[in-house]
Amino acid sequence: MNYKKIITSILLVSDGAVEHSYFCDNFDISKEELFVYFSEINNNLIESDFGFKIKYNDKNSDFSTIDDVTKELIDFKPPSILRGLSTPALETLSIVAYEQPVTKLKVTEIRGVESESSLKTLESRGLIEKSGVLDVPGSPHQYSTTQLFLEKLDINSISELPVLGDYFSDVHEEE
Repeated sequence: MNYKKIITSILLVSDGAVEHSYFCDNFDISKEELFVYFSEINNNLIESDFGFKIKYNDKNSDFSTIDDVTKELIDFKPPSILRGLSTPALETLSIVAYEQPVTKLKVTEIRGVESESSLKTLESRGLIEKSGVLDVPGSPHQYSTTQLFLEKLDINSISELPVLGDYFSDVHEEE
């Protein structure tokens, strides 16, 4: 079996990063062997002068543009998964990102309007997910952002989100 062809094909058709356990379990290879394949594929891509590579960490992998191409793409952004999201959906996404894990009730309280529709939209696009259940009567679901959300914002963790207070020059401006 040509693992390099299969790995690149899976990464190409996947919607976001693929966990290494998927490759290791399905192809009966170790993570170390998988990393060797990634390295070989990346070397082939560099030699062929392609504008992308496999970006991987200890947990998952995905295609990513190479640095010099990324700079050139500033003016040529492909349609984003965030494109077409309504203002209420973007507000909801911001609340989930900064307050996670958060319940639908908390999102609704912060926004001041019902947010179920926005939560469903964001969940269907893979930007948020149900991440647990709150241990209170009614057992409401808690929502958190996904790995896809981090990838689309090109950050590694939620801690890299900007601090909202940085955008207010005057303490009283928030009021």
